Amino acid sequence: MSLALEFPQAALSLHGDQTLPGDHATTRADQPRLDPAVVYSLLVLLLPLLAIPAFIGLGKSDFFLHHGASIWVQSNDAIFNMRNRSCDVLVFGDSTAMTGIDPDVVEHDTGFHTCNIAVTNAVLAVTGNLTLDHFLQHNTRPRMLIVQLSPDDFQPENHLWHHTIYAEGLLEQLRHGSSADSRHLLLTHPHEAISFAGYAAGFSAYYAIKDVWFRATHLRPEEDQVHVRNGFFTPPSPARTFCDAPDNLPSGTNGTFARTLSTSFRSGYAAPDSIVLVDVAPIPACDGNLATFSRQLKGVTSNTLQPLPIGLFNDGRHYTATGSRIVSMLIAEQVNKVATENPALDDRSTPPATLATLRTVSLRR
Repeated sequence: MSLALEFPQAALSLHGDQTLPGDHATTRADQPRLDPAVVYSLLVLLLPLLAIPAFIGLGKSDFFLHHGASIWVQSNDAIFNMRNRSCDVLVFGDSTAMTGIDPDVVEHDTGFHTCNIAVTNAVLAVTGNLTLDHFLQHNTRPRMLIVQLSPDDFQPENHLWHHTIYAEGLLEQLRHGSSADSRHLLLTHPHEAISFAGYAAGFSAYYAIKDVWFRATHLRPEEDQVHVRNGFFTPPSPARTFCDAPDNLPSGTNGTFARTLSTSFRSGYAAPDSIVLVDVAPIPACDGNLATFSRQLKGVTSNTLQPLPIGLFNDGRHYTATGSRIVSMLIAEQVNKVATENPALDDRSTPPATLATLRTVSLRR
């Protein structure tokens, strides 16, 4: 009887403090379990945090450029692939130059080989002169650099993009700017970084649906019929018949920023064998801010602000095919005049044909 009692006690003493198998269930039951609601909440927080950098990566990818980006973005980006070009006349600026200055027309009317590397104002606001600097590093410096900007782009507020998506500019910065600058922009503009992620995701989905639709219907979207030639294209929109209500310009606008902007282009890119012209793009004659813009930019730009009939525009700042031809002819006339005044830049064997001059007159009854 004593042996029977002593054996279990000995077994317990050999195992020391070990718990019997039956006690494991009790121990597991006593351990706290992670609340499913907490797990769900963590996932809700983590998924967007992971999705934002993923969609930012999508937005800067070649896939997005060819399957989600608009014709404007593709035209902006194509400039970075230009190598070993020799352009006598180089056109830079905002979308008024991109859609308004046809290099073929300028070249035909001047005899100077002309290239257009203009970008949208969204790209200028975010990246500054990144596109121009990149082109000059990989191509021959031109004899004449023409920078054409809308009168709006001579306003300082159009170069501020806090709480404005400006996705086209951020895309170019991420694709072609330095990694340090890109990280700095993303960290200092969190609202715009999140918006850019949404832009990349949204447009990828939109173009995927659009592609399926047009494949099923055998139709072609209007934008796909636009062909970019040497950096130039005309938006596929009908001519306008009226002007929109003008934006209110900030009070106290005195043209100081406009003068500084023009001076920075001239001083930064002029050379003994190269001339820089800073032009203001023609705008509709019915534009409500025409008088203010003309007064502010007088003596600041290389040309004067030219009003044109509203029928030459397909929106407030972009031109129809006819409008772009007229703008291009005005640029060609300017190039010929500058070349004549600077014989060292002009090695044309034959003088260009005389161009008609566009003048605005008032008809009285």
